[in-house]
Amino acid sequence: MKPEKKAVELTDDEKAVFELLKAESPIELNALKDKAGLSNKKWDKAIKGLTKKKVAKVENTDTGLLVTAL
Repeated sequence: MKPEKKAVELTDDEKAVFELLKAESPIELNALKDKAGLSNKKWDKAIKGLTKKKVAKVENTDTGLLVTAL
């Protein structure tokens, strides 16, 4: 029997960023930051939280930094 997957607990800021990310993934980091409209500190905490919880990934590509929903 497989163990149940537990829902990942997200903060309000993380939820807002993740909803934008689900609508358009992958998206350039700066474009996502502009759409989120969060302060620098809140943005930093939200994106770090999403990557730490393994629901988003930030990649450095030739065109720039891309954020992808996992």
